[in-house]
Amino acid sequence: MQHHPSVELLSDWARSGLHAGAMLAVGCHVCGCAICRRETALWESVGGNLLDATPSASLSEGALARALDRLDTTVQAPSASAQNRAPGYLQRFNPPAPLLAQKIGMRRWVTPNIWFAPIAIPSESSERTYLVYARRNTTMAKHTHVGREFTSVLCGSFSDDTGTYGPGDFAQTDDSVTHAPAITGDADCLSLISTDAPMRLVGLTARVIQTMTGTLY
Repeated sequence: MQHHPSVELLSDWARSGLHAGAMLAVGCHVCGCAICRRETALWESVGGNLLDATPSASLSEGALARALDRLDTTVQAPSASAQNRAPGYLQRFNPPAPLLAQKIGMRRWVTPNIWFAPIAIPSESSERTYLVYARRNTTMAKHTHVGREFTSVLCGSFSDDTGTYGPGDFAQTDDSVTHAPAITGDADCLSLISTDAPMRLVGLTARVIQTMTGTLY
């Protein structure tokens, strides 16, 4: 792996300070990256020490009962069998554990070489989280962003003006970047992407396709 989340982003991830989609994108990278696991463990340790040093405060009346009620109504975590049940079209990609714990929607081919599949994560506003697959020697539509885009490469590789990203690599871009990622190497590419808002496509044909998909991506 050559590309990793920034220290600031890993710190935000360690304290659950990102929206759910970004947490998943960073988590998929951390799952396979020993370097970033050590980094996040350090941030988690720092957070624990700060919590230990914080003066205690009295709880409001009934706080414990309310907390226990929330625990009782919390949705159960997926079972081990559910976590390992990926859609058939993903079986050959060996998805990382954080992704397997999510509900993955039906894939939608937008061209003969590219498909998207949504990840069913509750969004706070306009965030989008999805898988995107492209066959080798394919160039994605040119686009920019509204806010940030987080990409975790699961299989294959792509390149753009910011560099070349291979299996396990992590990329972060924002509205200052306009790019058209090109699939490189001899393998197809599958990535998990989370954005603060739908991408902003350049070119009429691409915008028509996005309109047809309901700006899901």
